[in-house]
Amino acid sequence: MFWGKQNNDNYSTPVEYLSIINNFIPTDSIICDPFYNDGLVVNEWKKLNRDIIHLQTDFFDTKYECDIFVSNPPFSSINKILKKLFELDKPFALLIPIQKIAQLKVQLLLKDKNIQLVVCNIYIGFIKDGERTRCPSQYFAWVCYRMDLPRDLVFI
Repeated sequence: MFWGKQNNDNYSTPVEYLSIINNFIPTDSIICDPFYNDGLVVNEWKKLNRDIIHLQTDFFDTKYECDIFVSNPPFSSINKILKKLFELDKPFALLIPIQKIAQLKVQLLLKDKNIQLVVCNIYIGFIKDGERTRCPSQYFAWVCYRMDLPRDLVFI
């Protein structure tokens, strides 16, 4: 059997993770999650009384009319995603494994950008094919840009 890398990184974000970042987003903000996956994250945001823009389009080819991007992006494309988001220069919050932030290529993209982190205080599974997964093998943080958080490192 070949033990190559699998890019099986499309999981929907459960409401528990969204509620953490929701506390830092003004209620009148238009939120966009540009990574469609299965489209079910819309239902999780509705649990927080939020409607979001969530289109089944290619993030890199679509122009979005929103105030902030909030997503659990596919980690296999994180460098490309970060480059594009910094080009757009809009506020964003991305849910990323903490050890992914420490990878050298990711560090190079983040180090001069005045990012802030919201470290999640939960350790629960994500949603795949409509079902909750087991607990992940890693801890997560919201990497935030242009969100004016009260501190650069926020522990919940």
